[in-house]
Amino acid sequence: MSDHALLATVFWALYLLDGALAGRRARFALLSWFGGPSAQPAWRRWHLLSPWPGGWRMLTDDVPFSFSPAGICNRPAGTAGRPANEPGHVQAWRWEDIADVSEVGGQLVINGKIFCAATGHMRADELHGLAVACTPLPSDARAKLLNASLRLWLRPAHLRRRAAVLRTRTSLLVWGNLLALVGAVILTAAFLGRLPEQVVITQTSLGISLLLLHAVLIGLAWWERGHLLRLVHRSTAVNNPLMGALFFPPSALRLRALLSAEWFPVSHPVAVALAFAPHTARDELIFNAFADLRWPLVSPGDGDGPLVSEVLTWFRAALERELEELLIHERVDVAILFAPPAPDGATSRSYCPRCRAQFVAEGGSCPNAIALRPLK
Repeated sequence: MSDHALLATVFWALYLLDGALAGRRARFALLSWFGGPSAQPAWRRWHLLSPWPGGWRMLTDDVPFSFSPAGICNRPAGTAGRPANEPGHVQAWRWEDIADVSEVGGQLVINGKIFCAATGHMRADELHGLAVACTPLPSDARAKLLNASLRLWLRPAHLRRRAAVLRTRTSLLVWGNLLALVGAVILTAAFLGRLPEQVVITQTSLGISLLLLHAVLIGLAWWERGHLLRLVHRSTAVNNPLMGALFFPPSALRLRALLSAEWFPVSHPVAVALAFAPHTARDELIFNAFADLRWPLVSPGDGDGPLVSEVLTWFRAALERELEELLIHERVDVAILFAPPAPDGATSRSYCPRCRAQFVAEGGSCPNAIALRPLK
């Protein structure tokens, strides 16, 4: 293999692998392959980017903690991912006992103890500020403050507006990336000697032209990033992904996806599904979240202590209430999602409302101790 052929092979391999993510815990990624308003969700530990320059991706997580006017615990509730990410060791803190919150190695640390994954639903300074704000307040005032925090994660209309702004502001970048992609394909064909004889091209001049186009697109993306972040009053000086793309051309061929990584606010998976997911995938995530709220695998009071029980009971009720109001606004009928399934056999008599598995018994519980319901 010639040096040019090896260079081309490495370039395209890096292009396809750029943006690949792999981690210890599963996450949701909503990927729009061709840049449209719809995006397909996936719950797993690894994710890829669309090879198309117009594609974009949004990452989100289940909320890794629950809170109430009494305090906060690291057992999640209302999870949409299956199987859910559960804590290795359950912790709970009363608001007045939280003296220090930090982030270390992608984990939130409370009073020197690792609490939960730092998913962005609350940064360390935000959680500490919430503890400070809650400490002097009575219970009803704390509840209002916590409900306001919940609603910040449940704004599908806001997410749709953000996506529309992103598509509009990055449309020129997509066309520029497409032009660069075509140029890279032609240059690769020239390296491999696969161009038709009637096509006369100088590899050096094409390479220099692509480098100039790369610099122009990075400059334009830099300006667009500043404009986008100023719209939402965020600093442009922190963790600029374009700095890496400047010195890594394969990454700069998908500038829309690069800018989308920091554009969307952290949200609950149900809000993200309502905003972007096709109806079948949307309904599945909604069902999972409500099923975890109504029929949790670990019920409050199962040996985790009275504070954990109190926190989970309040949080499940508050989140379910907020989700029900949101689905009414989005015109999604939860009753249809939870209608009994059609019998899968002549002997089926009941089903588990959480996992929809069917049983021949007319009563009793499933292996997860959830009461069976009759098939109608």
